[in-house]
Formats: sequence, structure tokens, C-alpha cells
Amino acid sequence: MFSKDFIRSATKNLLCEFIFPMIEVLDKPRKKFLPQVLTGILFSGSLSIKNISRWIQDDCSDIFYRIKRLTNHLVSGRVNLSKALQVYRSRCSDYISADTPIAIDLTDLAKPRARKMQYLATVYDGSESKLVKGYWCLEVYAQLKNKRIVPLALDVFSIDDPAVGSRNIRIDRTVKAVNKALDGKGVWIADCGFDGLEVYETWFSAKVNFVVRQRGDRCVVADNGVKIVKSQLVERLRQLHMIADKQTDIVFTKVHLPSQKKSLYLVASWKRGYEKPLILMTTMVAENLQQAKQILWYYKQRWSCEEAGQFLKTKVGLERFYVRRYQAIKTLVTLAMLAMGFLTWILLRSKRVTKALLSMTSRFRKNKPFIYYKLLDGLQLFVWQQYFRKEKIPIIKQKNG
Repeated sequence: MFSKDFIRSATKNLLCEFIFPMIEVLDKPRKKFLPQVLTGILFSGSLSIKNISRWIQDDCSDIFYRIKRLTNHLVSGRVNLSKALQVYRSRCSDYISADTPIAIDLTDLAKPRARKMQYLATVYDGSESKLVKGYWCLEVYAQLKNKRIVPLALDVFSIDDPAVGSRNIRIDRTVKAVNKALDGKGVWIADCGFDGLEVYETWFSAKVNFVVRQRGDRCVVADNGVKIVKSQLVERLRQLHMIADKQTDIVFTKVHLPSQKKSLYLVASWKRGYEKPLILMTTMVAENLQQAKQILWYYKQRWSCEEAGQFLKTKVGLERFYVRRYQAIKTLVTLAMLAMGFLTWILLRSKRVTKALLSMTSRFRKNKPFIYYKLLDGLQLFVWQQYFRKEKIPIIKQKNG
């Protein structure tokens, strides 16, 4: 059994260790704002300013003025967390190696009832399978060993925002910003939504390794110089393998894009019960069956992106925020990313604290396979117990000097 004093002090120390390097690059008002909102998000499991304010301890006894102060911070144009985000990513870089899977995806923040929110655009709501009002959110996650997920970007944007330009421009900026912080490490993994010539230009200019799922209807130039549609090429390779009595579930070949001379590899896999194959294109070498299987393994790691996004939406309230300002939404989502980053920090830095918090998890979360649900649930249950027993909640104080 772990004592409550140990859980309280160890968790507080880890939170201080995680957040102080980011605080040091912020101005004075934001030095107080960042730790207060971050702990409020973790303890409340919400992005609602009202819920966050309930978990902030300061000299202000009236919650009305606390809500007003936090709202003013969010809507203020002076709130810029870009420097803190750079520090966060550079620290995450220490845990990322050249072969670490980095999943990138585009999700929606649906606001179907909104009418007058700034830069409100039309997005595709995957859960409802229809077009609704809302914003796009570009997600980037690195997957470490034992399914430790490091969120690297949650970039909210709208095509109607003049500063964005287009979706491809936003992808280009985010990929290059993350890649610069990681010093080019990692293997980027993307779904077929990133199968476009402009996005490939981003991959090539950033000089990163990537694995991208293919739609199959675009043309490539085969190794013999023939221009052919990808789906036809892999079907032809499969037929040749069947004639030669070789492995038919996985085929691979060397290709290049019509506008590029850089060597790429196509890897295709047929799964039982599916007519169409899974087609991947990558900068990594796939000249034998073992290497082709490694490419397929990388693509499977993209599922971590789906799990992390679902966790943020259900347990941190990524879609349930009640602010209308475009800049405030972007700031809140960045803070939600940092909250998940702190949970990863606990998993990486202290096995004892991880075990202690998991022991506090409610029985309803015990069988949840994604560990972040159990970890945040244990943290919240512990803090709630301290709160209802009228004990002080651990808070962050700035270092003297």
C-alpha cells in the first residue's frame, strides 16, 4: 500500500518538474495562468472554465471573479503558448528515437448548434457520418514502448481563417515545427487523407521517413519506367507471385512519383474478408518480406492516434468547451494536450507513482486497456478524496528567485 502523503508529494514534485521549464519562458501573468489551468483540467477532466475554476486555489475566494480572470486570459491576444510548446516538444525529443512511430491525423471538433462563432467552418463529423459546423484539429502523437503516447501537436484551425491559407499549408507548418523540435527523428504514419502531392512535398522537404496509406487510384512510375495506377500495379504483382507459388498476402516493389525521382516503396497486404488490399507507400526500404512486414507494423501503430484522440474527447472534454472565441479554443486545446503530456510524464518518470495512482482507480476502469483512462481516473479519485475531506489539494508554487 502507498501512503497518501507519498502520492501527494510525489505527484506534486512530478508536476513541478514537468511544468517549470515551460513557465520560465512565459511572461509574469502566464506564469500563474498555465499551472492553474493545467491542474484544473487534470482534476476536473473538463475544458469548461467553470469546472476548471473550482479546482484553482488562490487568494480569490469568489469563483465568479476567478472565472472572469481565466476567461480574460483565454480571450486575450497576449496569451501565446508557442514558446512553452517548443520547450515541451524539445523535452519530449529526449524520449524519441529514429524509429519511433509518429502518427498524424486530422479530426473534427464538431459544433453542430453553433451559429456565430468566429471562423466557423464545415467539417466532417466521423461519429455521425455527416457534414456539420465546427473546426479541424491536426493531431500528432509519438508512440513509445508499452503504449506510452506523447502528444506533440493539437492544432485547431479553420479554412476560413485568413492566417491558415489552406489545409495543406497548415499540415506543412505543423509537420515542420514538430520535426524541427525532434531533430528529424521518428517515422511519420498517416492515413489516406494525407495521400496528396502537396503533402508529399512536405515530407520530402522535411527529409523525414514516412508511411502513408494510399487511395490506390493515383499513378506511380514502376522500377521499369512504366507509369501505372497503384492498385493495378499491386494486383499485377500478386498475380505474378501466385504463378510462381510464392507468398501472395504481401507484395512490395520499388517506385517513384511522376514528379519526383526519389526512390519509394509500395507495400500491399490482403486481409481475409476484404476485397481491396491495404496499400502503403514509404521512404523506408522494403526489398524483402521481413522489411515489408515491418512497414505494415508501423502502419498498425497509427491506431494509437485514434485511442489518444478518443481519450481526450471523453475524459478531458475536447469537444465540450463553452468558449466562443477562436483563439480561446486554440489555447484550451493546447492545454488539453499538455495535460495528457503530464500523464505520459508520470508513466515515464516514476513507476512507483504510476502504480500508486493505478491502485486508486475505480473498479469500473480496471479492465480499460488504454492505461491513460485508469491513470487519470486514479489521479482524480485521489484528489477528490482529499477535497471532500477538507484537506488541501497539492498546488504549484513558483520557485523563489
